[in-house]
Amino acid sequence: MVPCLNDCGPYGQCLLLRRYGYLYAGCSCKAGWRGWSCTDNSTAQTVAQQRAAALLLTLSNLMFLAPIAVSVHRALLVEASVYFYTMFFSTFYHACDQPGEAVLCILSYDTLQYCDFLGSGASTWVTILCMARLKTVLKQAYRCGHRRQCYPTSWQRWVFYLLPGISMASVGIAIYTSMMTSDNYYYTHSIWHILLAGSAAFLLPPREQQAEPWACSQQFPCQYQICKNDRDELYAVT
Repeated sequence: MVPCLNDCGPYGQCLLLRRYGYLYAGCSCKAGWRGWSCTDNSTAQTVAQQRAAALLLTLSNLMFLAPIAVSVHRALLVEASVYFYTMFFSTFYHACDQPGEAVLCILSYDTLQYCDFLGSGASTWVTILCMARLKTVLKQAYRCGHRRQCYPTSWQRWVFYLLPGISMASVGIAIYTSMMTSDNYYYTHSIWHILLAGSAAFLLPPREQQAEPWACSQQFPCQYQICKNDRDELYAVT
């Protein structure tokens, strides 16, 4: 016995569902194909449309080159490695997730799908951690209360980096959660790739200035001098 007729053909996937002790089987058709075994091509996409959709989903991942370049420039090598991992596996996962002729699988489908989901979550997580810099954030929170000013104090940082990044991330999440359907998947998911990568490029913090931990700037006639640690806001008399 076979669960699906002709294994759903090249434009479908045989799915099994067990409910209340009964096992159901059915074909999940792609690219507009219909029918019990995905053989009805009355609303099917042409080969050119399938290739265009595959190129749209794969090439949109090249937007991750922007956060990769920013990360390398700011010496954030871990973040750059995670973004490259996400770009690589997301590209080949979507190349493998295509029906019919426009398909390319370098690994098994399940492996590519797992790596793609892992990369998406890891990219979001490392971006948040990089933005946080927990020790620095606690220090900046103290400064906000002490100086009665928000961090960062520069309006350019808010206007040209933080607000665009937050806006792109918010729009991308809204599209991914409420607007994506099977009919517009090729377009909305490609836009999701672009917005996700673009928001990461905007939200990455600037490169830390390489300064000496202790700076001694004031010397007294009694041979004592005051030294300050700018990183931890500590003072010492030597």
